[in-house]
Amino acid sequence: MIATLVCAALHWLAGLAQRRLANKFASAPQPDDGAPPSLRRLLLDWSGNALRSLVWVLYFAFLINVLPQIRTRFVGVGEIWGGAREAFVKWLSNPSISIGVVIVIVGTIFLMRFASALIKTIFQLFERGAVNRHAPASRRRLQTLSATFRGIAQTVILFIGLMTLLQQLDISITPILASAGVLGIAIGLGAQSLIKDFFAGLLILLEDQFSVGDTVKIGETSGTVEQLTLRVTRVRALDGSLTMIPNGSVGAVVNYSKGWSRVVLDVEIDYKEDVDRAMRVMLETAKRVREESPADIIEEPAMLGVDKLGATSITLRLLAKTATNRHSDVGRELRRRVKLAFDQEGIKTPAPPQQLVMPPSFEERAGPWEGGKARERESRRAGE
Repeated sequence: MIATLVCAALHWLAGLAQRRLANKFASAPQPDDGAPPSLRRLLLDWSGNALRSLVWVLYFAFLINVLPQIRTRFVGVGEIWGGAREAFVKWLSNPSISIGVVIVIVGTIFLMRFASALIKTIFQLFERGAVNRHAPASRRRLQTLSATFRGIAQTVILFIGLMTLLQQLDISITPILASAGVLGIAIGLGAQSLIKDFFAGLLILLEDQFSVGDTVKIGETSGTVEQLTLRVTRVRALDGSLTMIPNGSVGAVVNYSKGWSRVVLDVEIDYKEDVDRAMRVMLETAKRVREESPADIIEEPAMLGVDKLGATSITLRLLAKTATNRHSDVGRELRRRVKLAFDQEGIKTPAPPQQLVMPPSFEERAGPWEGGKARERESRRAGE
């Protein structure tokens, strides 16, 4: 019990010292661009973890030596470990096997690191020509694609290196390959939808169909893409509901955040109003809004004219090209300003026609014969 308490205290003190040293010597803020931590921070973390692991190793070694029951049981384990060590040393004495194993291990590690660095460099060069390469969405897309391809390449190289290493150790790899083939077929048949989701997510990232932060419509779901992974897309709707869509079921996608957006402003006026004057007021109002917010409205507004002649109103249509995903805010501001301009100029919008429906009288409900008899009865009551 005393040894357990001492070990727990040493573990806590090592962690406390690690945090204080990290705050003192490695407290430089890291840029928010997905960059790895500094080398000094990594060395401190590794040293702290190694020290805490050493504390527990010494604790268990102390238990083995202090308890006689455990010590007698570990005598046989020590003999087995000693025989295995002698066999391993004897195997290492064979120069041909040792050189081949070393070459395979070193070559596998080198190829894994080289493939990882090469794929990362290729994606960085590919994204360098993008217009929005400094945007967070582009960086996240680059990191996701780079991590995916690096993981695939390293897994393939590691598998080939492991098979080569087993051949160098004179171990038959035929049963392993056969088992891997059967296991792969079983996984492929049992996880078809999962594999379909992964491939669809990879194509979405490669083709840049949509990214995190885009306003999209996928099927019947509309909202902002909150998270995009290889398997699932999470879309947050305007009311706050979160919809998780598997990438394999993503069909036609409507993306409102690619390149530019557009406001389609339809305003109804009364038939008695001057159409040309109302069109001029709308266009001048839109131009003033563009002068105040040139970053939102990127081109001169265009008045298309009379779009529809209704039963009680005339519909005028105006177009305004806006920046990406700014059409909703600009549209609301344009409607507010056009309403204020119409009130100032005295331009009226059509009022909805009102109809007063009265309930039918007794004579209309009873008919002429019943109505006459009812009047006769009323006359007799009046005479009496």
